[in-house]
Amino acid sequence: MLQKSIETHLVKKTSKSLKVCNKCNNKIAPGEMYHLEKGVKEHLHSLLARRFCSDCYAKYGEKSLLISNE
Repeated sequence: MLQKSIETHLVKKTSKSLKVCNKCNNKIAPGEMYHLEKGVKEHLHSLLARRFCSDCYAKYGEKSLLISNE
């Protein structure tokens, strides 16, 4: 099966509900900043989009987070 890859980047968001970081599995509480994966040219469904806490974003950076777990 041929798998199509979507070019993505991270967007800074404020959590409206409890979420979990895809890198460290820590909770992201409502009102906290986090980074959401979003498609550059194509839509990335919310069930596929990864979420990263601000600590992981600061520690690993966008490029590293997007490459890992592909």
